[in-house]
Amino acid sequence: MKQCDAMNSDSAGVLKDAFVPYGLVGLPEPDALDPVLEAIKRDADFSLVEANLKLSTEQRAANLVSATRFIAKFRPLVAARRESSAK
Repeated sequence: MKQCDAMNSDSAGVLKDAFVPYGLVGLPEPDALDPVLEAIKRDADFSLVEANLKLSTEQRAANLVSATRFIAKFRPLVAARRESSAK
């Protein structure tokens, strides 16, 4: 029984060492800087993101519904404008 347990623990160690989670192969080090992300961070205002993260899930969902309804009001106007300019 001890030999079997030792064999299982050894093979488990080999498998654990060989296991690489999917998606983590070939990723850069966390301290590597991506020039595109750095440009976005420099030029973007994250105050709206931070304010949105302070809201509850229900409040975020209500804001999404409100924004969707606001956009839906203007879709017919945009479509009519495109039709009139195409003529």
